[in-house]
Amino acid sequence: MMSTPDNSDLGATIPAASVDAGIVSDFQELRREFHIYPGEDGCKYQNLKLLGMGGMGVVFSGDDPTLERQVAVKILREPYRNDRGQIAKFINEARITARIDHPNIVAVHQLGVNEHHGVYFSMRRISGETLQNAIRRMSEGDVEALRHYTPGRLLDIFIAGCNGVAAAHEKKILHCDLKPANIMIGAFGEVLVLDWGLAREFDAPVADGKNNISGTPAYMAPELVCGEVDRPDELTDVYAMGTILYSILTWRISPFDMSLPKEMLLERVASGRYLPLRTPKGQRLPRELAAICRKAMARDRSERYATITELHADLHNFRDSRPVKAYSPNTFYRFFKLCLRHPAIPIAVIVAGFTLLAYSMTQRLIEYTNDRSFLNASQINQQVADEYFYRSIRQLQHTPQPDELSDPVRLALRERNFLLQVQLAMREYFSILDSASVLSPAGLREFAGMHAAHIFKRILILQIQAGDPEKLHEVLERCRRWEFFEYACEKDAVLAALVRDIEAGMGYITVNSGGNLSELRGKLIVPDGKIYDVVWPDGSKLRLAAGNYQLLADNGIRAFFRIVPGCNESLMLPESPDEPSAVIVPADHFFIELSDAGTIRCKLDAFMIKPYSGPGLFSIDEAGEILTRVNDGDAVWHLPTAAELQKAWRKNGSEPVSFYGLPVVSGAVLLYNGEFYHPLTGEITDDVPGKRGLLYLIRSVE
Repeated sequence: MMSTPDNSDLGATIPAASVDAGIVSDFQELRREFHIYPGEDGCKYQNLKLLGMGGMGVVFSGDDPTLERQVAVKILREPYRNDRGQIAKFINEARITARIDHPNIVAVHQLGVNEHHGVYFSMRRISGETLQNAIRRMSEGDVEALRHYTPGRLLDIFIAGCNGVAAAHEKKILHCDLKPANIMIGAFGEVLVLDWGLAREFDAPVADGKNNISGTPAYMAPELVCGEVDRPDELTDVYAMGTILYSILTWRISPFDMSLPKEMLLERVASGRYLPLRTPKGQRLPRELAAICRKAMARDRSERYATITELHADLHNFRDSRPVKAYSPNTFYRFFKLCLRHPAIPIAVIVAGFTLLAYSMTQRLIEYTNDRSFLNASQINQQVADEYFYRSIRQLQHTPQPDELSDPVRLALRERNFLLQVQLAMREYFSILDSASVLSPAGLREFAGMHAAHIFKRILILQIQAGDPEKLHEVLERCRRWEFFEYACEKDAVLAALVRDIEAGMGYITVNSGGNLSELRGKLIVPDGKIYDVVWPDGSKLRLAAGNYQLLADNGIRAFFRIVPGCNESLMLPESPDEPSAVIVPADHFFIELSDAGTIRCKLDAFMIKPYSGPGLFSIDEAGEILTRVNDGDAVWHLPTAAELQKAWRKNGSEPVSFYGLPVVSGAVLLYNGEFYHPLTGEITDDVPGKRGLLYLIRSVE
């Protein structure tokens, strides 16, 4: 009846610790204590033959002459026959087994005391083999075992074992030692759960405190091994059944390597690191069964099946082609299971599918026609936008002539025209992007791959050339609103690099000396006011953070430039220190012409100028203000307000006046807010004056 124990002690059952309750010497007293009635002495069983031996008990086969049948008789091994604690456990095993009374639990016939062999109980005699032996034969390639134990047959055996354990749980009884060696397969298809020697009731107290547990280490739940719980429960039996399912699926005796040292094996059991769930070569592992096994063996107790009944239900769902609780990835999976149960459904689905396909193809043809029409139109619109783009670039690359540099109005109009071309180009580009919403998904992908990157690059380049960093970031965020912007960045490395530079606030500057110098040495004043010694090879490109810079060369040449995020500028150095240096500034700056200083570009909201005499160069301080060298005091000058101008003229009557030594105005006066004051009419307008005129500065009065 009882299978031979494993060779390794890791595969053998660890018996529960014995309670030293004394030695039994009087079997009559034993009968009275455990309510075993006289006459049940086992003397009637004949022809006893050894079947197997376990850790605590021995099983014999014998004949029952009264009912003329064969039985299995189990007794305690000789060292334990007089141990009161082991006798109590032995009797508890017999009574628990008899109390379950289920077809998948071996039937107990009689419990008694024999004067020679001590306590015994007789059971139904079963011919067959254990599941462990069947799995071992299959793993060794036994042809007969492979023919008999098909995947479906093995699953039937496991489901029958679940039935027996579920019946025990219904009676509030835990097995506590479930493993393949304790599943018996009868010669006529019977499946029985054996060896209830460690069985206990759900709420049975722990005799000797925590961690007084028993079982087979290779099949014990991790929480029992590492002491997270102090007693077995339903979840520990669920885990053990999961290990049996693992053995059925993989043809391995245990989920763990039994050849490992005991300490290492227990550590892996405690951490839940069992061997990969892989079927033998040539076998198929259904994903649903793999998911059921993993859920039953989950290291986290909360992720396991709560009861054997739930595990049993999922197995039946798999057998009946219903969705499995442990494996339900998507709606298609559930629909596939439904089709397996109801074959008429696929036919209806196929008919509906063909109808839908025809409709879809018609819609796709219509969408394709519309997409072609839009893409052709967008190419025309893009050509218009590109023309504006090239105009703005040509104006930006145009080198002003000396007469232009001396005429601030012409320079202002030129920059205003540049901004107009930028606005027209960006309007066309954004219009194309907005119109792309009418495209189908396929058309949108084609548009994004062929045109979007080109458009996004030119939008950002235009805004970079316009020179407003804050506006540049706003435009970038506006570009991100289109869902295909990221796709365009993935397809175009240049666009992706441009976006990274803008986000990082970095730009590029190339300094050229016209071949006069092999390298430029000097000092570079950065936006935060720090000064660095630099050696700058002629024609080399440098990556710098956004801001205003001043370059002071050792040979006396000085230049000013401004880095806008994402820019790629080129700065041509003057041939001598006496030539005016180039200043790269945004297009929203104005021009002021002073009699001594010449033409000055300035930003309205950050303009301060100090008077000086003689030639000199301008520098840019850390606040972005344009200053001059000072040699006659620290008086601060600023653009006047209309009230200040009117007050000054009232004070001096109708006589032409020179405001604090500056030349007399001949035309409109630029005010502090960017508007123009016309002295003859008293009007204030926001238009650039139509004729050339000098724009005055007036000293503030404290």
